[in-house]
Amino acid sequence: MNEIEELPKHIQSHLRAITESSGLPIGEESLRRITENWLEKRKLFADQIRLLDMLELELLEPNDPRGVILLTYSGSLISLGRLTRSGRNLEYASIKLRSDVPRLVKEQQVELAEAIRVDAPARFSSSAIEKTSDILSVAACDPSLPLEEQESRLREATIFLTNGFSKLNRTLTLPGESEQLDHFTTKTLVAYVARKNDLTQAQARQVIDDFLAMVEAGAIMGERVPVGRLGRLFLDHRPSQKARMGRNPATGEEILIPAKPAVLVPKFSFSKPLRERAAQLPVEKDCER
Repeated sequence: MNEIEELPKHIQSHLRAITESSGLPIGEESLRRITENWLEKRKLFADQIRLLDMLELELLEPNDPRGVILLTYSGSLISLGRLTRSGRNLEYASIKLRSDVPRLVKEQQVELAEAIRVDAPARFSSSAIEKTSDILSVAACDPSLPLEEQESRLREATIFLTNGFSKLNRTLTLPGESEQLDHFTTKTLVAYVARKNDLTQAQARQVIDDFLAMVEAGAIMGERVPVGRLGRLFLDHRPSQKARMGRNPATGEEILIPAKPAVLVPKFSFSKPLRERAAQLPVEKDCER
């Protein structure tokens, strides 16, 4: 039995519809690849909300104050900010196959037309998006967390999953396209930041460049400069080395390795959360030594 036959019938039907509109050749091989892609997205979503200690809900009432992230059957993401007097902020990321940068729709003062339920469409009022495809999963933070922390986790999950889903889609090759396309390039990073923050690409690039220039300047001046949640950049002292005899690794010939003066070298100290998160990731067999 293949993977799609193990899924509920309504999900099988949805995956077949996605395959027909994907641009891939019609057939069981394309359906298999779409199914594998869909299962990887579902796992990525589950892993991310688990790492952020978010909760999966079956139902979200319109008056629930929490912000949530929604995963639809078709692999789109909807991020809803916490409820305020004017409504909620909405960010919709349509994850189309092989799109360089996911299409983002951002709106404010959006209201839920009704409760959001798993296995049913989400419906909105005061929004250009009246409804979604059926909802596969609803994730929210523990309500006991401070609101700022809830918003931070929601934003982190949205950014990670939007780009993670886009990267997964790039493994599905459409006719006439190359097998390998880079996603995390300067161009696509700038484009994503620009769209997410309502900036032009020129403005986004300037902000990023200014930030990196400040980080570099601080390190050059001897500071341990924080780079967000990644860690800190700093200069480390490398002591001088005396001249010594060694061997050419290619020929085995004995050679003189010249002396080296003491220098300062750039180093990066990765944060504990990043190291812990990396340690939880599965190791591909090809990466094992």
